[in-house]
Amino acid sequence: MSATPIELLWPQAQAAYHHGDLARAQAACDRVLAIDPLHSPARLMAANLATHAGRHRLAVEHALAATRRIGRQTMQHVAELGMKLIAVGEYEASAALSRKIDPAVVNAPSSLAELSQQLSLLEQHDDALRYLEAAMARGLVGDWVHYIHGNYLRFLGRMDAAAHAYERSIAISPDYALAHQALATLDPPGDSAPRIARIRASLGRAPGDYRDLPYLHYALFKELDADGDTDGAWTALAAGAREKRKRIAYDRGAERALFRDLAARTGDGFLRDDGDHGDGPTPLFVLGMPRTGTTLLERVLGGHPGVALCGELNDFRMQYKWASDYFCLGFLDRESLRLLDAVDYAAIGRRYRGHVAWRTGGASWFTDKNPGNFILAGLILRALPGARIIHLRRNPMDSCFSNLKELFGSNAHPYSYDFAELAGHFTDYRALMAHWHRLAPGRILDLDYEAMVSDPDTAAREVMAYCGLDYSPEQLRVENRDAPVSTASSAQVRQPIHRRNVGGWKRYAGPLEHLRQLLENEGAAP
Repeated sequence: MSATPIELLWPQAQAAYHHGDLARAQAACDRVLAIDPLHSPARLMAANLATHAGRHRLAVEHALAATRRIGRQTMQHVAELGMKLIAVGEYEASAALSRKIDPAVVNAPSSLAELSQQLSLLEQHDDALRYLEAAMARGLVGDWVHYIHGNYLRFLGRMDAAAHAYERSIAISPDYALAHQALATLDPPGDSAPRIARIRASLGRAPGDYRDLPYLHYALFKELDADGDTDGAWTALAAGAREKRKRIAYDRGAERALFRDLAARTGDGFLRDDGDHGDGPTPLFVLGMPRTGTTLLERVLGGHPGVALCGELNDFRMQYKWASDYFCLGFLDRESLRLLDAVDYAAIGRRYRGHVAWRTGGASWFTDKNPGNFILAGLILRALPGARIIHLRRNPMDSCFSNLKELFGSNAHPYSYDFAELAGHFTDYRALMAHWHRLAPGRILDLDYEAMVSDPDTAAREVMAYCGLDYSPEQLRVENRDAPVSTASSAQVRQPIHRRNVGGWKRYAGPLEHLRQLLENEGAAP
């Protein structure tokens, strides 16, 4: 029996793509889709080719089309398509695709684990845990398996079980740095001396170019800090920050120029009345520097029966990328700024609401707690005139120290490992927020972290009044909330509200003096 045209063309497209001959791959892929528009692998290739060509909207269109007829595709294809959907901001479609796979009947442990990680990225942590545990039941083992298992358990508030999972990871690989650091963040009960000893032993064995070396230093910092050994803890933290800074890309001058250009391009007249005034749930944006109480405030908001907690969403920035037909990593770059006046802000607002609706469960209000949305606050107010924005502020030294002592994943918050870069970023963040206030007086509520933890009742009443919501003192019982938390605060926010961290930087006042002076020079003294 002779081969069909698709059986001849599709291997040609694959071979050309894998050899980097994108023009030939495009031609063959187009011919496949002309014969079968619902050929899912060809649609996925077309999405990738569109991304290479800088055609973001077309990439979104092809990625969505690839989900319309999956058929008997390999698990590898399903996983690759799921990640592409995440990359282009189609989060609901990615979750729906993963849920087409029944983990109880699929005997593909590695692929189930990959889908579980995608579901976790989408903050679908119950499903993520279910898929991973199905993979483990089918024999998936390894230090990384128990590590991510511990993460899912921690996100869901099962701290003891998470600690056991991290211990299993370390039992398999005594130098598995990520598990040491994750376990240290839980501050588990019992004698910390054995944990400290084995971290130091791992540091002694680690080569200087070990990729995950910062995790061991930060693990040691967390353990020694909890023990009250501030001298030893600082030595570990400083070493960890130096090592992390070597491994990330960050251009302080470029970020400062970007923020200033953004402010210049969004001056008087930017907030024209051309956003989305349609019906639908009201978004409550919680933003600011990370580690300044944003997760705590979201938990307070979640005590209201009409508020759905949606966590740290990336949907607004992804809808701006769609509207501008331009994709960049992160929030904005110079090219995306150039397009600020060329986009349809009403479309951004409509698409944002539509893309978040699957998470809200029909609630009348929902939270979007991505702290980095401070960069987009003016765009949010234009696209969504009814949105509420609550900006968390914190003492400059506490803000900066809370960032310095947190080891963020990948290249997130890259300014936070060097005193000068940290002080400069804080200054520019504060200047940008002042710009948004000047542009939209009264539309953004500033809330001080210190007020929220010192007099939570008064602070919560102010927030709820600003949001147009009734207030109940029961909202302050954040330790009773069972909603998942996947941020660095996942352990802390399961405790009653407290003010123990106010002025926490003073325990390290000596080594932090240079940072204090830098902030003072920038006009941001504590």
